[in-house]
Amino acid sequence: MKSKLGLKAAVITIVSVFAVSCTKKATVNPSILKASYVVEDTGLYPEGIDFDTKNERFLFGSMYKGTVYAMNSDGQVSTFAKSDKLVLVTGVFTDESRNRLIVSNADLGISEKSAAGGKSAGSVSSVSIFDLTTGALMKEIDLKSFTPNAGSCANDVAVDSDGNIYITDSFSPNIYKIDGNYNATIFATNVLFQPAPNTFGLNGIVFHPDGYLLVAKTDNSKLFKISLKNSAEISEVTGMSFNYPDGLELTKNNNLVLVENGLGLGKTHTFSSNNSWSSATKVSETLIGKDEFPTTATLATNGSVYVISSKLGKLLGGDKTQTSYTIQSIN
Repeated sequence: MKSKLGLKAAVITIVSVFAVSCTKKATVNPSILKASYVVEDTGLYPEGIDFDTKNERFLFGSMYKGTVYAMNSDGQVSTFAKSDKLVLVTGVFTDESRNRLIVSNADLGISEKSAAGGKSAGSVSSVSIFDLTTGALMKEIDLKSFTPNAGSCANDVAVDSDGNIYITDSFSPNIYKIDGNYNATIFATNVLFQPAPNTFGLNGIVFHPDGYLLVAKTDNSKLFKISLKNSAEISEVTGMSFNYPDGLELTKNNNLVLVENGLGLGKTHTFSSNNSWSSATKVSETLIGKDEFPTTATLATNGSVYVISSKLGKLLGGDKTQTSYTIQSIN
């Protein structure tokens, strides 16, 4: 069982951040997107991002304000979705085929909605479902009940071809599954997923169309492959080198973009595999910047992968005054 003090220490000393990753949709009617955008909003600290191919816009969440925002191809930003239960937005997934936005929610003690002194860290873990067209709240699913005696942190989101939702937990060794009727269960739990004391464990997750999940673990810099048919079938992907993995995203060619956040060097790594992700080879890397603190990536309809910079290191240090954040293409 993690104490509140331990959870707070985890947030302040190591913070691994969150991700949103997914199998992205086919490229159709691409927007005219810029190579980079600057979002100006004091205290935003965005983390999870996804591209809504149905409405041609980026959607991203705020770790400090607990709100989801939309940005069109011209760079205009507006509030898109809110809920009284949203404390700190981690993962954001646009499920266009079912017209829903899936948002994971946690409390790291650093949101404006957190209890004083960070005492609420680890006490919130849930998923909110919004209408992708209107932003109206459709459903909220609690996940904290699965860890009554330990901290929980719902992190990244993936959705399989049948519409099942998968959520990583950074404080407990669990991956949750939410089915089409919004019933939640523990899909996989394993000693391999257990985070080291006062660290973040499971982070980015992505569904591969061949029928498995790829999941990053931050504290020991590993990538796992998990079968959807048998969740006990877990293997580590070999041949990769990175530190502090955060968000994952598949490219249009099903290469994997892995974001190394600002606890590392603040860069992206692109890998390919010719053996169904038993092992992988690095294709390229892009330096974003340690202080920029990149966290997650998304595939847009123009075929480019965009990475969002959170400047989360500033927020963790108590600075709530940052005003400028970038969203930039890496290819």
